Amino acid sequence: MKVQAPFGFVTGCHAGDKFMVQATLASMRHYCPKVPICLVVDGMFDVSDLEKEYNLIVLRVPELPSSEMRRLIGGNFRAKLAAMWEGPFEFYVWMDSDAIVWGDFTSQVRRDLDFQIFWKEAGHPKTAVVQSLGQEASDGFKHYYFDPEKLQLKDPKFKWFGNVYFSAGVYGCKRGVISFKEWLHIENWGKTTAGLFSNFGDMGPLNYLVHAKAQRNEIRIDSADLQHIPEHHGKQELLLDCASGIWHFPPTVRRPRTVHFCGRKPFLFDRKAYSRPFTIARLEHHRRRHGNIGAWLRILNEDKCVLAGKVERRLKNHAANFLKK
Repeated sequence: MKVQAPFGFVTGCHAGDKFMVQATLASMRHYCPKVPICLVVDGMFDVSDLEKEYNLIVLRVPELPSSEMRRLIGGNFRAKLAAMWEGPFEFYVWMDSDAIVWGDFTSQVRRDLDFQIFWKEAGHPKTAVVQSLGQEASDGFKHYYFDPEKLQLKDPKFKWFGNVYFSAGVYGCKRGVISFKEWLHIENWGKTTAGLFSNFGDMGPLNYLVHAKAQRNEIRIDSADLQHIPEHHGKQELLLDCASGIWHFPPTVRRPRTVHFCGRKPFLFDRKAYSRPFTIARLEHHRRRHGNIGAWLRILNEDKCVLAGKVERRLKNHAANFLKK
């Protein structure tokens, strides 16, 4: 796909999470109505309703020109990389379908960089701060990223300690900042060295490549506090933003940023998950066609289907375990 704009938002979906990306798209359009949006679609299922509703540029993984690229990224967590190699924007903000825009933060996006990390802490929300670990990597760090000792054998010059490691669910990125050839090379490292990268999606390879290329002065990177993860940062700021009690996007957001619901997903049936901002975004989408009551009914039906799927999978697992005995 040819470049169509200097800047835009990109998100993506598989068939199973289309109902979630609707909220992501609604938040993008609400707070940043003039920013173009690309939707990476991993499959050939129908998204014409979303395309029309949000004036989307649709990039389908099965239609990518490279067969090797289609084989690598189709049907898995790598589908988002289509935006890096074939996307329509010179610089873009990627957001997973469990993230939403929370206020217009685009003035803080550094398009003069090659990669902008949406995080400021040295570490990851699920691990201890890396700087406090000495030169030893915790099991939590290895779980999310990579094994530094094994990586040292592949790249002895890479300095892993003290970098700002980030979630691969939200970031700012220049098109082509990592080439397809470079990514394949690192993928082969993982295939030949067991335990080199974590099994946590593309987090390990992406974090390594971004920091390694920056250390070699091949790209310019920086970090910004533009990602709020409720399980890590808490929900107090979001509660203040939503203090009116109305189930609509707040007109004033104290600290514009993204809100990323990684970890526990923001479903109404999960009492342990804080879901209000994401639910507001879901309602915003459905209200466009179904009104307020209809929007709530749509969300309840979506959550019912998700819950039914979870119950079915658990029953199948219990049955399989029982038959093994």
